[in-house]
Formats: sequence, C-alpha cells, structure tokens
Amino acid sequence: MKRLITLCIVAVMASTNAFGWGRMGHASIAKIAEDHLSKKAARTISEYLDGKSIISYASYPDDYRKVHLIDVGFEPTNGPRITVWGHSFQANKDGSLFHGERKGTEYVKNCVWRLEEVINRFEKEHKTMTDSARVVSLAYIVHLVGDIHCPRHVRYEDEPTSGGYMIKYKGEKMKNHSFWDTACLTAVHPWGYNEIASLLDRCSKEEIAQICEGDVYTWAEENAKNSRFTIEAKEGDTLTRAYVCEHIGYVEDQIRKAGYRLASVLNEICK
Repeated sequence: MKRLITLCIVAVMASTNAFGWGRMGHASIAKIAEDHLSKKAARTISEYLDGKSIISYASYPDDYRKVHLIDVGFEPTNGPRITVWGHSFQANKDGSLFHGERKGTEYVKNCVWRLEEVINRFEKEHKTMTDSARVVSLAYIVHLVGDIHCPRHVRYEDEPTSGGYMIKYKGEKMKNHSFWDTACLTAVHPWGYNEIASLLDRCSKEEIAQICEGDVYTWAEENAKNSRFTIEAKEGDTLTRAYVCEHIGYVEDQIRKAGYRLASVLNEICK
C-alpha cells in the first residue's frame, strides 16, 4: 500500500496543478517543520512513510481530495471512498470560529474541525493503524496545518468564497485566492522550497515556543482576524508589485508559523 501511494505521489507531483498554498508554499512549510522534528518524531514518521520525507506528501490532500476519507477511519458520506474534505474554514467578521461541522441544519465549512479529529485519532491509534491510514493521516496533518495559515482559506460571513473571484496581477487574470496561495510568494521568492525555508527559519527557541502556544483553533482564529485585509481587493481589481511588497512579509510570517506549529503537532503526537 505504501509503495502504491508513493508511485501515485510521483506521478501527480509531475503535474502543474496547484491548490492550497501551492506546492512551493506547502513544501516550504513541511521543510521548516522537518528541520524542527524531535528525534523520536523523525524516526516514527520515517518508518510510517517508508523513509520518505513529509515534504513528499505535503500536497497529497489536494491531489486526492475525493479518495481518502475511509483511509483515516471516517465513514464516506456520498459513496465508497468518495467525499470532499474542506480545505478552508468559516469565520465571523470579528474572526471568531465555530467549533464543529454543523450549526443546526447548516453545514459549516471547517477544515479546522477535521484537522483536530485527524490529529486526535492519529495520536491515540497510530501504532495500530494500517499503513495507508498512517500515511494519509500524516499527509492530512501536514497539509491542513498549512492550509489553516493561508490568508484566503478563511470564508468570512461577508465574503464566503475564500477569494474565488477574479483579479489581475502582472496582466494575468487569476483568482484572488490563487494570488495569496502562490503568486504573492513566488513573485518575491522564485526559488526552491529549501531556499525559502532557509530564508524564513530564523527564530530563536524562545520565539518558536511562543509561536507554538495554543492549538489549531487559536491558530486558525489568529489567521482569520489578521487576514481580513485580503478581502479588500474586489472583482476585477489590479494588484501591483507595490501591493506584493507591502504584504509579502505577512505571507512569509504565515509560512514560518505554519512550519513551526506543524513540527510542534508532529512532535506531540509521535512521542
């Protein structure tokens, strides 16, 4: 099973499609996290991933959105192995979040809730899980910790599309969501994930400890409160190089935080 998943990953990695942070963002987050894993967590994860890096699986949940629910122990909702897990989360105007997946009869788009479930289940059951369940669980944790830090993975009550409308940047039409996932980062950092991770991973142990305080809900809520400015760009607006320079520091900070926090999660659940 692990070999089959690995072969699929290699095939998909050759494609150019990108979701979430985009492959570069997710790989950079995973690289920062990998460099801060405890010896115990690094050994455990290497065993479960058959010696591969978490970087190899950082974009797996984007590539296989519809085929992995049952692998991590949840029942499929609309057919065998077919479901779509949210990669975004809903927030009120003040940035506060709903803890759960349903609010009365309303379905709440909430990848934070799903992430919390996968983390809890992996921590309790990873020693008895199947190989595929371990791989997919780790892939989801790596990916979704990244997603909850992405500025446009927030669905605000007054802008619930998570940036699904078109803007222009460098003469190209793209979704506002895609600008924050990929274009803003690669416009300033046209390098590989190793270089980006090395550039961003500069915090002291004390600073990292402070960044890692809280849990997935407090991290997502922090993102929701701080990312409100991203909805100021409206349909058809043109974003400039000056706009990129103004906000690239925020994008960098979110990737840095996601990397450190991912390491703290993996270290805790692989003790």
